Amino acid sequence: MKQVQIVVPFEKTEAVYDFLLDVLMVKNIMKFTSDNAHLLTFRIPDDAALETMEKLKSRGVGVEYGFIDILDLKASLPRESEEVREGRMQREATLAVEEIYENVKSHASLSFDFLAFTIFAAAMAGLGLILNNVTIIVASMLLSPLMGPMLGVALGYVVQDRNLFVKGTINELISLGLSLAIGVILALILAVASPNFMTLIEADVSEGIYTEITRRGGVPIALPFSPWDIGVAIFSGAAVAISVTKGDMSSLVGVAISAALMPPAVNAALMIVLGALTASSVGVTIGVNSFLLLGMNIILIDVFAIVMFRIKRLTPMADKSATWRAVTKFRQTRSESLYHIANEKSISKPASPEPVAATFTPASAVTAKPDESADDSDTSKGS
Repeated sequence: MKQVQIVVPFEKTEAVYDFLLDVLMVKNIMKFTSDNAHLLTFRIPDDAALETMEKLKSRGVGVEYGFIDILDLKASLPRESEEVREGRMQREATLAVEEIYENVKSHASLSFDFLAFTIFAAAMAGLGLILNNVTIIVASMLLSPLMGPMLGVALGYVVQDRNLFVKGTINELISLGLSLAIGVILALILAVASPNFMTLIEADVSEGIYTEITRRGGVPIALPFSPWDIGVAIFSGAAVAISVTKGDMSSLVGVAISAALMPPAVNAALMIVLGALTASSVGVTIGVNSFLLLGMNIILIDVFAIVMFRIKRLTPMADKSATWRAVTKFRQTRSESLYHIANEKSISKPASPEPVAATFTPASAVTAKPDESADDSDTSKGS
C-alpha cells in the first residue's frame, strides 16, 4: 500500500476532491486544513501509483499548483482485499515515474564509492581472466557498477531528460575508461612478470582450448560474439528495466552477472596491449573481439531497456510550468494568526520602556551591617 498526500490551495480543493472521487474512484479521503492550504490524504494499492500520479499531473496538480507526495507503507491495518483491475494483467510500472527516476539517478551518479567499486571490480576481473578462475570473475561482476549509468542513459531517453541522459553517458565512459586502464596496467605487469603468458594464450587458441580469455575473444569460433551472447544482452536489458519499474534494484546484481560487462572491458585492454608488446596478432585479435563484445552488450542492453520502459508505459516527466507557484503564495499569512489574532490594529501595543543605563553595585554595599543585624535579632526575640 502507498499513502498519497496532496497539498492544494483553498480555491482548488473542491475540483481536486471531486476528481479523486469521480475519476480515480478513491475512497476514504481525509482533508486537513492548514493556515494556507488543504491537505488531502488517502491510500492506494501499489500498482495504482503510476496511474494516480499521471492523472493528477494531467489536471495540473504538482505542475500548475500544489504538491504530491507518495509514501510507502510497510504495514497497514485493516488490510484491504486484492482487487482485480478490469480483469486484466497489470502491465504498467508499479512505481511512479518520478520515483523510478530518483532510483536510477542515484545509481547513475558519480561518487567516490562508484569509482572505487569500478577499480576493484576491474582488478578482480583481470585477475580472474589471468588465473582462468570463474569464481573471481563472478565476484567482479557483483562489484561492477556499470549497469547504473546504462540505466541512466535508457531512462533519460524515455522520459526526455537530457541531464540524466548526458550524466549516464559520461559516467559510463568514465567507468569504462577506468576498466580499460586497469587492463593496460595488468598487461604491462604481465609483460614483465610472465613473458611467456602470450605464448600460452596462442597455444590455447591453436588447440581450441576454452578459457575465460579466449571465450571473450571469439575463440574457438571465429566471430566476436555468438548468437547466445546477443540473446543474453537482449534479455538482460529487458530484465533490468522491469526490475527498476517495480522498485527491485537488487535485481541489478543478477543482471550484472548475466550481462558480464566488466570482464570483456578488461580483457579487451589486456589482450590488445599485451599482443602489441609481444607482437602477437592473436592477442590483438582477441582484444578487438572482446571490445566488440562489450560494445554489443552496451548497445543491446540500452535499446531493450528502452523498449521495456515503453512497454511499461513510462512517459516524460512534467516539469513545473512557467506559472507554477507554491501553495504558500496563494495566501499570505502572518505568524500572529497562530495565536488567533484577527485584527492587528485592535490590539494596543505596550509602550516600549525607556532605556535604563546599566549600573554596578559592589557586594559590600548590599551586605547587612552588624549593628543592624543585631537590632533585628533583638527585636525578634522581644516579639
